[in-house]
Amino acid sequence: MGANYVGVNYVARPWESRLFRQCRRAWDLGARERQNYEPIEPAQVFSFSEAIHDALDVYYFPGMWEWNREIVRPLAVAGFEKSMRRQRNTYTQTRELSAEQVEDWDRHLELGTGLLWRYFDWARDLDRFTPIGVASQFDISLPDPADPNRGLITHDSRPLQYRVRIDLAVIDDHDLYWLVEHRVVTGSQWPELDELRLDEQALTRSWAWQLAFLAKLEGTIYNELRLTQPDNGELTSPVKVRAVPGPGGITTQRSTESFRRTHLPRTETEIARHGIGVALEMQDMTDPSVRIYPNPSWESCSGCAYRPPCLAMTQGTDENSVLETSYRKRTSEDFEPGRLGSVWGFVPEVYRVAEHRARGAEQ
Repeated sequence: MGANYVGVNYVARPWESRLFRQCRRAWDLGARERQNYEPIEPAQVFSFSEAIHDALDVYYFPGMWEWNREIVRPLAVAGFEKSMRRQRNTYTQTRELSAEQVEDWDRHLELGTGLLWRYFDWARDLDRFTPIGVASQFDISLPDPADPNRGLITHDSRPLQYRVRIDLAVIDDHDLYWLVEHRVVTGSQWPELDELRLDEQALTRSWAWQLAFLAKLEGTIYNELRLTQPDNGELTSPVKVRAVPGPGGITTQRSTESFRRTHLPRTETEIARHGIGVALEMQDMTDPSVRIYPNPSWESCSGCAYRPPCLAMTQGTDENSVLETSYRKRTSEDFEPGRLGSVWGFVPEVYRVAEHRARGAEQ
């Protein structure tokens, strides 16, 4: 076990679990409790999905939910634009953008702005819930699968914890709790329903949320936005509605060309069984005799942040020089205090600005 990020508790994260299953060498290089390396330079100019998430964090911020949506909408769009600029500025600290990259950034800024304005109109009548938490992060103690009343510990007696962040938690008109998953879809087709049913991220978040807040979840609401060219008739055309029975209840979907909302009820059994799987995997990850080996496939390696040092290891060259020049040890925390939705209670700047505007509109 690495000694670079060791604290009182052993804290793992969903992205580390995914790396562990995908490639143990990448996990060993990147996990905070292992070697804790991250690339010095970002891999891309911007993440469109991240910027859309940042905008929706503003739009669904619980402290502003009762405000006039006409006040909140431009603030959410401004959050998207700010995120796009922040990401671009980070990327250009060490390099210049090519003409193609500038054009791509400009195009996505325009498309994203238009997509959000259309989404706000579309979601107006579908948002039949009250947000209670946005972009919230929390830790849970992992129960022992053999004895749920006892917490798991490592071989050196450190309590095992799991750190989870959710997009949005809401309560509907029937006083039922749901977790909302915001998704940006880039393909020409919507994901199959079974893909949503088997969604590991949503199941992990559901299991962790129930443990943390001791409340039953009804299920997952998938809020999907697809990057398409504007269709002037989209908002006036009929919304496609689909209802599919399942073990947890009726799954409903409402969709247009650009947006889809899926209410997917989940059973206690599937959430509980997924939690057992997470705990068992954590026991494997913290086993002192855990074996480290690569699992190469182009599907996984093509986008892997640790491909350069991994190739050096595979080819028998010096991976340390690659790590020293292109990677660094992490120094930042998982969650930035003061960012919108922080569970630590900081009030973000966007909230103060919005509150000022709202008060001015009421006068």
